[in-house]
Amino acid sequence: MSGIERKGGSRRQAPAENFQGHVEMEAILDDPGYGVRQNRVHFHDGGRTNWHLHVGSQVLYFVEGHGMVEDLDGTLLETEAGDIVHVQPGARHRHGARDGQSAVHIAITLGESIWDNDPRYHA
Repeated sequence: MSGIERKGGSRRQAPAENFQGHVEMEAILDDPGYGVRQNRVHFHDGGRTNWHLHVGSQVLYFVEGHGMVEDLDGTLLETEAGDIVHVQPGARHRHGARDGQSAVHIAITLGESIWDNDPRYHA
C-alpha cells in the first residue's frame, strides 16, 4: 500500500450561510486528530467568505487570479497569484476575490472556524 495519493478535483458548492457569491471548494485534507484542514477554494466574480475567525492560525496561499483578505480593523490586502497571507488566531477576517475578479487559494487552517452567524463570534 502506497503512502501517497493525488488529492483534489472534486469541487462542491461552498455553504451559502458562510460564503457570498459563487464559491466552490475542494477538500484536500481534514485531520481532526491534529485539528488541520486544507481546502482549495475557487472564488468566482467577487465571491468571498463571510466574516469569521479561527481558533488557530490560517495560511492563505493564492495560486490564481486577483484576491483580497480584509480584517475587521479595516486592513485590506489585495493579492495576486503567489501571495501568501498569514491570519493570526482569533483575527476576524474575510477573504476571496476582488469585486468583478476571480481568485483561487489554498487555505490551511488550524483549529475550529467560527462564523459571524455563530453567537460565539460576537463573544
